[in-house]
Amino acid sequence: MALRRGKDAMTLAEAIRCRESAVLADDPVQVTTDASVLKPATQSRKGGVKMAQKTTTRATLTALLGALVLAAPGMVFAQEENALDEYGEIPDKSIQIDVGPKTTFDLGGAVWLRGAVLNWVQEEDANRRGFYADQVRFSMSGTHGKSDSSDGFLKFSAQIRFWQYQRVIHHMWLGYEFNDRHDIEIGVTQVPFGILPATSNSFWYSMGYYHGIEDDRDAGIKYRYQNDGLDVHLAWFFNDEYNDSTALNRFAPDLVSDGVQQNDEENQANARVAYTFGESAENSTELGISLQYGEMPNRATGRRGDRWQSAVHFVGNYGKWNPKLQFARYEYNPENPAGVDDRLVLMGFFSDQRLVAAKANAVSASLRRFWDVNWGPFTDFNAYLDYSAIYKDEDEFGDTELINPGMMAQAGPVFVWLDFMWGKNAWWFNDSQGNSGPGQGSVNPDKFEFRANLSLQWYF
Repeated sequence: MALRRGKDAMTLAEAIRCRESAVLADDPVQVTTDASVLKPATQSRKGGVKMAQKTTTRATLTALLGALVLAAPGMVFAQEENALDEYGEIPDKSIQIDVGPKTTFDLGGAVWLRGAVLNWVQEEDANRRGFYADQVRFSMSGTHGKSDSSDGFLKFSAQIRFWQYQRVIHHMWLGYEFNDRHDIEIGVTQVPFGILPATSNSFWYSMGYYHGIEDDRDAGIKYRYQNDGLDVHLAWFFNDEYNDSTALNRFAPDLVSDGVQQNDEENQANARVAYTFGESAENSTELGISLQYGEMPNRATGRRGDRWQSAVHFVGNYGKWNPKLQFARYEYNPENPAGVDDRLVLMGFFSDQRLVAAKANAVSASLRRFWDVNWGPFTDFNAYLDYSAIYKDEDEFGDTELINPGMMAQAGPVFVWLDFMWGKNAWWFNDSQGNSGPGQGSVNPDKFEFRANLSLQWYF
């Protein structure tokens, strides 16, 4: 599988993350089991002293990231996304049907097995200890009118995933590609924000994912423009992917409604601009800025709050090394009834929910290294170290941190993914709905909890 530039270029994350694909390939009749998908490509509650340090750090980050919104008044505003983007080959698409001379239809999927080790007792459907069947997924995509001419063509992509306890629509969109530079998607699609297709390298994502700022999915319309190193996204999302804030069977965290928490997501605008410098796929630097603004109507009061987030990011591809860095700021400003704590918002996904800090700064940093190997059927291997943190505005809330070394190996359509994680005040790290890690803090707010995760994946 050759690496490509322009419309067909793949970012590093797009070329290495094996958990996701099932979005429209540039060539729907070409299937990859090539090992090159793993190679780089373009693309605690604190005491007084600690509270003072935290306040200084928070103020600096807030000023820096909040200025992004003021600096661009004229702008309209991936766990599974790290394999490829909508223009790359897809490991879980292997059945192609030529419906007619101008129409193609592709089917694919994957099966996952999972093992988990925890140093505490937390038995939840989404994250049990032991070894068990994780998920089965089915993907489909197609084109109509695609040819070697300069004419545009229609396209679509959809994916549904099944766990023992839920089923999820991952994405479902129709699109039109005008030419090599312009295309549009309408439906449930990825929100263009930050490093794409995902900020992190690991199975677990960064902590930003659990606060709604990484690999989110919503329902709306998205436009993309690509020209040489320039990559621009503009999008408008009407609401969450189901238009139902009570639904918890979703892929990524969104605002959800339950009890006194009655906030929805509506009317969201996104703008993302990135530019890649460099003469080759293996020696490039991407810099980018992202902005998002939306409403959050409250069902109980009938009033509309608002929410916004911004980010700056860096992605490097230097031979077999791939560093990534992102700084983000988010704020939820709800219009709750009297007596409801405005410092927290309710978010849900994977049939679970948590109260989450309404205002915070987020940092994500990672480094990945690639190797060509000859270990029996395995031909590619990479190892990484991810770090992410959420610095919450409220001094009495425990800040969130995750240290995540991990590794991934590939043998054709088979991927083996191993992560070791130390998390503090994080979702599913010895927390609960009553002691929310992403909110006020976990059961042990000053302690790093350990968990290990093994994922065995076969794409077909």
